[in-house]
Amino acid sequence: MTPIIMLLLAAFSSTMALIAALKIVFEKDVLKAIVISGVESLFYSILLAVFLAPDLLIAYIAVGLGLNSAILIYALRGGERYEETA
Repeated sequence: MTPIIMLLLAAFSSTMALIAALKIVFEKDVLKAIVISGVESLFYSILLAVFLAPDLLIAYIAVGLGLNSAILIYALRGGERYEETA
């Protein structure tokens, strides 16, 4: 790929990850926040692929997308799905 396309892809991925992070902060449904967190991890994975860091990419996909989401969803089974408003 050409360098300009790689830079545009990196800029798009980082912008989308920032938007996902802001969406997580204001989300009232905890399950949706966990899913959006997985989407944020996906955009960070694309960013790592653009920066040619395959070792970090593999670890981040395994932990950020897989293990982290699975543990949080398992922990959510014992609690409330919706955040209480004050």
